[in-house]
Amino acid sequence: MTAIAILASSAGFLVVLFLFLATNSPEENIESKIKRLTAEKDSTLPKEKPSWKNYVTLLARFTPKKWAKQLDLALLHSGIPLNGGEFIVMQCFLLIFLSLLALMLAPLNKLIVILPILGIIFPRLYLSHCLNVKTRRFNNQLADVLLILANSLKAGFSLLQSMEMASQEMPDPISSEIKITLREMTYGESTENALLNFSQRIKSKDLELMVTAILIQRQIGGNLAEILLSIHGTIQDRLRIQAEVKSLTAQGRLSGYIIAFIPFGMAMIIGIIQPDYLGKLIHSSVGMFLIVAGIISQIIGFLAINKIVNIKI
Repeated sequence: MTAIAILASSAGFLVVLFLFLATNSPEENIESKIKRLTAEKDSTLPKEKPSWKNYVTLLARFTPKKWAKQLDLALLHSGIPLNGGEFIVMQCFLLIFLSLLALMLAPLNKLIVILPILGIIFPRLYLSHCLNVKTRRFNNQLADVLLILANSLKAGFSLLQSMEMASQEMPDPISSEIKITLREMTYGESTENALLNFSQRIKSKDLELMVTAILIQRQIGGNLAEILLSIHGTIQDRLRIQAEVKSLTAQGRLSGYIIAFIPFGMAMIIGIIQPDYLGKLIHSSVGMFLIVAGIISQIIGFLAINKIVNIKI
């Protein structure tokens, strides 16, 4: 048990360290993001001093290349300053830590066996959450970018100059993405391919519409400023309708949260007031089956309510 405690403490320290690296790393500049995107490194750059991040990167070399490559773009899109291999290393140490913790606490409560499952699920949920947050912030900023581009084009600026102005005027995440697109063009990528890469990095239907309009205009001509203003109006109407739908479905979403929390809240209150009351439920096989079935039912119900109130516009 002592050896397990030592291993759990070590793994816990590494988990905390990796979480710190994932959430508190300094902001990457545009060059670093492009190098992570293209997986290229410039040998002429001065070597960085060894740090904890270097050791994480060293461990990441032993991760499966196929899995790491699949995560690279998702991590880049989400804004998490880790590559796929580093993310897998963090996930493995979290799994080891929670597994050892479950072994330590297993005599106290059999429900602890779900901890390793959380070690597998939680990192992916966190990545999905970051992706959704960045996409939502991007979509909210896109209408303003379209207005800046349209007004700049009307003033006589070229498309590239208009994009440069938008990248300077707008905050992240849209500013960084536009700068990456401009830097790709500077490195020799064609405008069409750079815009397509821009659309692929951010999974946004509104951005796809903007990129498609620009590419069609470059092929057949037309007034790009008026086209962008038309798209801007469409996006503004969509955002307004989404806000109205969100306010109308707020009661349903709140009901889902309350219904999902009530069983756990009641169990905590009963456990505090009368600890022996739930003993038979926890320490019997039938009780454990009922608890697992109840949790699964709660998850299914919560997902069903969320699906009903989440209306796509």
